[in-house]
Amino acid sequence: MFQSLARYILKILSRAVVEKYQPKIVGITGSVGKTTTKEAILLVLSKKYRVRGNIKNYNNEIGLPLTILGSTSPGRSPWGWVKVIIGALGLLIFRDKNYPEFLVLEMGVDHPQDMDYLLTVVQPIIGVVTAIGQAHLEFFGTPDSIAEEKGKLVASLPPSGIAILNADDRRVATMASRCKGKVITYGFGPEAQVRATEIIFNYRQASKLSIEALTGISCELHYHESMVPLSLPLIMTEAALYSALAAVAVGLSEDLGLIEIADTLKDFRPLPGRFNLLSGFNDSIIIDDSYNASPTSVLAALEILANLPVDDSDKRIAVLGDMLELGLDSPAEHRRVGQVVAGLPIGRLILVGPLAKLIGEEAQNMGWSGRLDYFNDSSEAALKIKEIISSPATILVKGSQGARMEKIVKELLANPQEASRYLVRQDGHWLANF
Repeated sequence: MFQSLARYILKILSRAVVEKYQPKIVGITGSVGKTTTKEAILLVLSKKYRVRGNIKNYNNEIGLPLTILGSTSPGRSPWGWVKVIIGALGLLIFRDKNYPEFLVLEMGVDHPQDMDYLLTVVQPIIGVVTAIGQAHLEFFGTPDSIAEEKGKLVASLPPSGIAILNADDRRVATMASRCKGKVITYGFGPEAQVRATEIIFNYRQASKLSIEALTGISCELHYHESMVPLSLPLIMTEAALYSALAAVAVGLSEDLGLIEIADTLKDFRPLPGRFNLLSGFNDSIIIDDSYNASPTSVLAALEILANLPVDDSDKRIAVLGDMLELGLDSPAEHRRVGQVVAGLPIGRLILVGPLAKLIGEEAQNMGWSGRLDYFNDSSEAALKIKEIISSPATILVKGSQGARMEKIVKELLANPQEASRYLVRQDGHWLANF
């Protein structure tokens, strides 16, 4: 009852604030990459405009209005909710001259009809769709059903709106037919309007194992007949490059120059838990990808781990937790990861959770002969992890949010006291309740 009432009040107040201040709204949806794409777009637009993005991971029916109002969730505090309402009324009674010109909002869709509700809260003028994967299959059944729900964002855009679509994802690319306005596509293939070519990933050419040597991507950035070099010295993944390309498309839609955008993106960096390279104990390198996991993102992370310049496969370690919300496909998807692991030069698996255990079983069934350790949960694994990894290594840590793999990363850090600076889910709410 309380949550329903809060949701209704927040919707009314946030719609009134948007009506008064008339910010341009960029809506972002997709199965993966929403937050990184949001950060890239914020970076590009902030060079010219006042901007605001989702506070924390506020991308649902409560979080979206809170972001519009510039408030954080007070949890179960009645007085805290009163303060949120007073703050919203203040925005409506007075005029905040610093209110954002752009709101860049992730629009998270976990269940059918989620997008319908979010579109009653905000009406984006720019809609960005990143990729369609297998997240939330438990509730949707098929990727096509996920695409149908997320595509409602594109269909909702007015004739003056702009859809920014990933041309390399078939389900996303076909959403162009649902757009009443302009479409700008991005990707690596020839169909993309904003396109990256001649891509160089530094980790694939590195001759030594260091954070500095492994990070960085360079490419040629094309739009129509224009081409400029693009350097992203602080990132290393294909997924982050896609996020940068989406930000380029948004910047171009707002008449920013290609050279200016490329120069701004030199400061683009990964968020905590999204393929961050961290210094670990015993001079190890930690690949912290603990924010979340899907089959697609796990396989991409394993491919990078397998291609790092490690001289001994026993020093190439994957610490993997359960991939959640995959529905009936969950056992098969975990076993598919195990089949891929069997063909990679990864010498050790440390698996966390009953579903992740299937990865090891399938890898061994396929002839993988590396060392295997299994734990029921991340807390148990965190207690033992340093005993298992006794010498310098390169360690990938990845799992769904519910697996809480950041607890393991904390134990592996060279300086665990810096966890609050580098890791996800370090605020009081997560530490006290999960």
